[in-house]
Amino acid sequence: GASPSTVDPAKPDPLEDREIDEEDGESDPFVTGIGKSIANRLYGDKKTEYEEGMEECCPALTWQQRLWGFGICLALGMMMSYMSGFYIVRPSKFAVLYTAGNLFSMGSTMFLMGPASQLQRMFHPDRMIASCIYLATMVLTILVAKSTGKIVLVMPLILIQWIALVWYSLSYIPYGQRILRSFVKFCCNGICNAC
Repeated sequence: GASPSTVDPAKPDPLEDREIDEEDGESDPFVTGIGKSIANRLYGDKKTEYEEGMEECCPALTWQQRLWGFGICLALGMMMSYMSGFYIVRPSKFAVLYTAGNLFSMGSTMFLMGPASQLQRMFHPDRMIASCIYLATMVLTILVAKSTGKIVLVMPLILIQWIALVWYSLSYIPYGQRILRSFVKFCCNGICNAC
């Protein structure tokens, strides 16, 4: 018999000559498999809302390119938001960097689901109020910072922006908003009873 270390030349090596998916132009099975295997398990052969959104947004981008776009935008957004802290004494720069960071972070998911799908999700009845407050406070933050330059006026807007983002994000987690509401009510009752 053949020893375990010898390779039968008649059998092709499964790691060599991997076929590239002609439709997507992708060769990395790890990257292509991440989202597609999950989607296939959940939806079978039907196209998911994300896949349809991606085809509308950038039909020429592969899954790998979309993941790169998502990762780069998210990293830039987080970096800008972090760097804004260094400019807390300069409200104009602080507000612009912090808000630009939020925009990049929010825009990163457009690579995954497409702009139309993102906007539909943002203005779903469960998220509409939080989305409107979030977008409005982003605009107001920059306007107030540029026109007045007073940190005492910018910080409340940043706080409202952050609260709206948290509320918006929790709408994607089952019972997330309800849990937060119960927690805040519990804390308020505890404070009232202590007084």
